[in-house]
Amino acid sequence: MLSIKGLEAGYEESMVIREIDMDVKENQVICVMGRNGVGKSTLLKTIIGILHPKKGSIHYQSEDITNARSSSRAQKGIGYVPQGREIFPKLTVYENLLIGLEAGNQKKVDEKIYDYFPILKDFAKRNGGDLSGGQQQQLAIARALVSNPSFLLLDEPTEGIQPNIVQEIQDVIVDIKNTSATSMILVEQNLDFVKSVADYLYVIDHGLVVYENPIDQVKDDEVYRYLSV
Repeated sequence: MLSIKGLEAGYEESMVIREIDMDVKENQVICVMGRNGVGKSTLLKTIIGILHPKKGSIHYQSEDITNARSSSRAQKGIGYVPQGREIFPKLTVYENLLIGLEAGNQKKVDEKIYDYFPILKDFAKRNGGDLSGGQQQQLAIARALVSNPSFLLLDEPTEGIQPNIVQEIQDVIVDIKNTSATSMILVEQNLDFVKSVADYLYVIDHGLVVYENPIDQVKDDEVYRYLSV
């Protein structure tokens, strides 16, 4: 579904990710782990088109999207939840969700979003900036989901979130995986969370993939050696 070959990207003359090869199948959840600053967010920003690669290629559903605009990638079904949420604080919860519709063909917010995150229905008229951090993360994920994406990029969705909302996010990812053909790439630091939702794990260090395995073959000590400071 998504194929990345020899991908290199960075900022100005600084190369952050190098020689990244990655394949994601339909209805597969891929997790990417690594220390802070090793290129995980850069990888997602390059896939969604915020950054343009210096080398390599990105194919989505057999189409070369290496140089496509981020808006075009969104219209093709790639949803993106950035690190830090980036919701619109002065817009209401419902208005934030309506903005998410612009990426797809949906005309109205699917009620299933409220099944996933009931608090968003209760707070529909509240400004996004008035929500707690965990509620804003729920809103950011819901905003990406309302366009019914076929592929979802999630950048550290559990970072700084209270445990009960982490569990809700985990349940949503598992439900999407079990009830749809949507694929995902998930950047995450919590290995236990990763093992509960993922099919395959990549670990990045200094911009390179240094470890990869199907999730049922992952050895914790081999992963933690690349996560410890």
